[in-house]
Amino acid sequence: MILNKFFSFLVIVVFFINLNNAYSKNFNDNLRTIRAEINRDNLQEAIEIIKKIEISSEIQQEKIDLLFGDIYLKINQIDKAEEYYQKNFFTSNEEIEAQTFIGLAEVRLVQGKLKEAIKYAELSTKINSDKIRPKIILAIAKTRLGEVDEGFEILNELYLNRKDAEVALAISNYFSSFDETKKAIDILEEFIKRDPNNIKVLNQLASLYLFDGNKEKAIEYKMIVYKYYEFNRNRKKQKQTKSWILSVDPKHFDKPIKVRKNQKKEQEEYQEEEISNYEENKITPNYEEFNFAWNGAGSGFIVANGKYAITNHHVIDGAKKIAIRNGIGKVTEATIAAISEEYDLAILELTYPYPKKYSIDAKNFIEPLAGEDVISIGFPGIGLTNELPTITQGIVSKVFDDSWGRFLTTVRINPGNSGGPIFNLKGQLIGVSVAMLDKNNWKEEFGEDITDMGIGIKSNMIEKVFKYEKSVPVKSVKYDKVAIYEKMLPSIAFVVVSR
Repeated sequence: MILNKFFSFLVIVVFFINLNNAYSKNFNDNLRTIRAEINRDNLQEAIEIIKKIEISSEIQQEKIDLLFGDIYLKINQIDKAEEYYQKNFFTSNEEIEAQTFIGLAEVRLVQGKLKEAIKYAELSTKINSDKIRPKIILAIAKTRLGEVDEGFEILNELYLNRKDAEVALAISNYFSSFDETKKAIDILEEFIKRDPNNIKVLNQLASLYLFDGNKEKAIEYKMIVYKYYEFNRNRKKQKQTKSWILSVDPKHFDKPIKVRKNQKKEQEEYQEEEISNYEENKITPNYEEFNFAWNGAGSGFIVANGKYAITNHHVIDGAKKIAIRNGIGKVTEATIAAISEEYDLAILELTYPYPKKYSIDAKNFIEPLAGEDVISIGFPGIGLTNELPTITQGIVSKVFDDSWGRFLTTVRINPGNSGGPIFNLKGQLIGVSVAMLDKNNWKEEFGEDITDMGIGIKSNMIEKVFKYEKSVPVKSVKYDKVAIYEKMLPSIAFVVVSR
């Protein structure tokens, strides 16, 4: 009798163990399917699958909350993403805690709260030092803060020890930020010798080659990307990629499209690899895309109640098409409203104006003072670095008292920074970035050596293209560079052109 009861109990225990295993297996299969849909940007489909899942444990609910955070981050609903990540703030599971901190770090990065992005990335790394994502976020945040050496050190250590695509892309982006396009290309070309079908890397190489003037190579790589999105059923990315190709070669799809041997097998393998590596892949918000392939870029800032943007004349000179994207990912096309070649300034009229609150008030335009601390905010580089602007810090070295309206600064002005704003630490606009000083020309003209210097245009020269009211006295309050960055993020413009 006792033996029979024992066997009955044992059968019940085994039944529940098997049932639990079945639920876990079903949940993990669903998790994999959801990740596949997120990877192909079928976010509504991912949500529908999530709604049908029967949650059988607290850990499963926490994993679902992480996925919701990723979905909202990807569609650029940042507050909603943060809400879901924070649901797991007090989890007892270390792996989920590490992923939660990564999600919050990515949220803070997009919000421009760089110090908090660093804090959360470091917390995640303390829990699991093998994770790549938080280290890449850490490097990006430090680089955007102007701590470029520290950022590079993190990326270089990763690159020497890990050969993952995300690492190769991150260090390539670092070099493209500082106008080292050839080095950025070489890193990615070296990577695709090992992994020739990596779509993210091929996509980035296409952009780099186009910027470098090699249209043939750019389209070759972009077509592989296009065919993958077609296979992957990512309709949104497929449409964007086709528009990109047509803007470079309007008749490209009139020609027969060659299909490589084993192409489908390669695409399937890459798709599976992306799903398996989901937790190590950086989640990037789907900022609004430009509807043409651009081959020139610079920076700018929004003025006149959101209706116009200011940049350098040399940024838009010779452009057939112009568009801008502000620091929170909103795109509008633009036309030239006025230029001053003499002062290297241009004002762009925006097809779809931004909200008034995104505009830098002209009453905060003020002249530079020699010796004051200043920061430049702009978009150096042509890769993923153009998602968010970067800070460069220095002082005003010399203000020229002449009709040119120029001043020198120790702020390093890389090519992509041209046209971007230079602020003092009160958050007032003192000028517009132009270029780095040509040290050889300086020595030839003045007979003396000079260290690296950036050239800025005084803010009062903006009157040459844009009429505004003079500045008024403001409270003598100082901010740190992070506070100014966060405050000005929606006002900074990434300016792209097709020449």
